[in-house]
Amino acid sequence: MKNIFKWIGVLTLSISIYSCNDNYFDVNTPSNAVSADKIAMKDVLSPCIQYTMNAQFNAASNIALVDQHITTIVQDRQGIDNQYLATLDGYWRIVYTQALPNIQVLEQKAIASNSSHYLGIAKVLKAINIGFTTDLYGDIPYSEATYGSTINYPKYDSQQAIYTEVIKLLDESIALFSSANTSALAPGGEDLIYGGKIANWTKAAYTFKARFQLHLSKVNGATTTANAVLTSLSKGFTSNADDFQLKYNSVNINPWYSTQVGLFTGNVFYAISSHFISYMNGSVSGVFPFTTPTLSMDPRLPLLVDMRSYSSAGVTGTQPTLAASYIGTANGTGASSSAKIGTQLFYSKIDSPLVYLTYSEAKFMEAEAQFILAGGTATSTGSNAAAYAAYKAGITANMDKIGVATADKTAYLADTSIDKGASALELKDIMRQKFIALFLNPETFTDYRRYDFSSNAFKNLKIPVNTDPVNGGKWMRRIVYSTNERSANAANYSANFKPMITPVWWDK
Repeated sequence: MKNIFKWIGVLTLSISIYSCNDNYFDVNTPSNAVSADKIAMKDVLSPCIQYTMNAQFNAASNIALVDQHITTIVQDRQGIDNQYLATLDGYWRIVYTQALPNIQVLEQKAIASNSSHYLGIAKVLKAINIGFTTDLYGDIPYSEATYGSTINYPKYDSQQAIYTEVIKLLDESIALFSSANTSALAPGGEDLIYGGKIANWTKAAYTFKARFQLHLSKVNGATTTANAVLTSLSKGFTSNADDFQLKYNSVNINPWYSTQVGLFTGNVFYAISSHFISYMNGSVSGVFPFTTPTLSMDPRLPLLVDMRSYSSAGVTGTQPTLAASYIGTANGTGASSSAKIGTQLFYSKIDSPLVYLTYSEAKFMEAEAQFILAGGTATSTGSNAAAYAAYKAGITANMDKIGVATADKTAYLADTSIDKGASALELKDIMRQKFIALFLNPETFTDYRRYDFSSNAFKNLKIPVNTDPVNGGKWMRRIVYSTNERSANAANYSANFKPMITPVWWDK
């Protein structure tokens, strides 16, 4: 079936509308563009999801440098890897000219047709778009955004107000999902995440709610936050099958794959951070941590880090079998590296899913919450059985997801460095495993800020070398507003602009 994207005008914004089930990433713009009122509701849902995921990837490909999952190998580069001024203009554009306007159309059509399940999905998508955007930037346009020529200079809503709206939207979506659809129109194959399965959307709404609630530990207090997170998680994801992700194929290719195809011409831009590898090859503990004789390294390492050679003829060589052979690049140095994302590993194959939220992350959120309720802090040792069980379950889920062999998984989980027992569990154990499970996921940036980039929570975490001297050696804590806003919405931009080292509301 041939795919066609139709471009419609909604006020002053152009929005792509998906009109068929195959090849949904084709972006041809036909000359016979049609108006929003002539597009069926089912044809709006796919682009809402597509743009939401496009935005997440655009942010991830930058924030993963801050997270120290990856690094650049460009000498003397003054970019986000070195914590120089970062605007993420592409992300801002996708959210405000594509994702939110499409979602607004979907929401309006769902209300007009009394379709409660479409409306619930629209609310979830809106919540995660504005929630993620405010996590990056702080105060952002929302209540007056996406109104085109009606409101040319949208005000910036406070992050506190945005967070109230995020939780409200997720609660409203849960209520809409909790009963039968109020319309004959129901989501189906155009739902690129869950194929119209509302039970999965319900779990996703609860799990996203838990993620946003966890962000508020400095605002609401650790104990209140932990209880709220556990309440939401009790109705959230229950297995890897629930993961919120977009699947690709050989025609609609994974964006991490497309960024790595330059490997075949030698134009490598991203390398794997030495910090990430240190969490998996044993060097984070100063000595090799594994006691199991058959376990030479974290079995996820060769599934996530590509050490093979690439040429015009393709991939040559095999993955190393010893941890010592995996050597990354320190962030900020721009040094060359043989450690790559690759084109044949779990997150970066041509048909790999683009992952947003997982069951594994949910288990690590649960582990952290239980750890806190047991009196745990960033410097304490020991927790309860619930925290320890969730910690082990999070590792298991991540290993199952990326395809670790059963024998390797069993050996890893049995090693004394991992199988410590509840009485020896530390926060840094939980956050180390969550950091690995969140590979290439920008959520780590939020975790860093929640714990003030503490090496107690993230062992051996250090600010990159050669950082912007303007920051005075301080970590970046936000992204600055899009350069387009500086001219298009100048007064509001200037009134709300803050340096990158300024904490956002929930980070204070």
